[in-house]
Amino acid sequence: MDGSSSSTGSLWTTELSPQAFFHEKVVDAQSRQGIQLTENVEFYIVNLLCDYLRVDGSRLNDECLALILKKALESSHGEQVFLYKKLADTALYFSGFFQEYFNRKCFDIKYYVMMGEGAYGQLSQLMRKRNSSEAAMGVIYEEMAKSFGTAVDILTDVSENTAGFESHRSTLSLY
Repeated sequence: MDGSSSSTGSLWTTELSPQAFFHEKVVDAQSRQGIQLTENVEFYIVNLLCDYLRVDGSRLNDECLALILKKALESSHGEQVFLYKKLADTALYFSGFFQEYFNRKCFDIKYYVMMGEGAYGQLSQLMRKRNSSEAAMGVIYEEMAKSFGTAVDILTDVSENTAGFESHRSTLSLY
């Protein structure tokens, strides 16, 4: 080594992106669970996990899913898409990543699963009525609705297999 700042071959530099990190965790979880997600569902879960890395605290709230649903039902089309996505993603993330959350509540995980499946299903219907790129998202949301329970299992596995390792916690906190 010549002492230059080149990171080629350095043990101190990692090129691991959040997408690569979570993709590896989701693939490992599928292997452990004996589950094979569709490419769309796998992609969606990885991106959901990456999105929640950028949460500023306001997105991780305890807002009642039923109130989000009520707002969605009373809103215009554009607002409905936003609210149903918020509802579905929140239900999925909490169902899979925060199992202990349900121990402190008067409702159980089945409520979140039902709300999440329904919200992704509604999103699918809303998006299919639009242009071709939105219709393609409608197909993905339909897959998410059908695979919701499996997606919860994968997120639970990812949560359990990253929470106990300080090196993984450090990596997550860096992101």
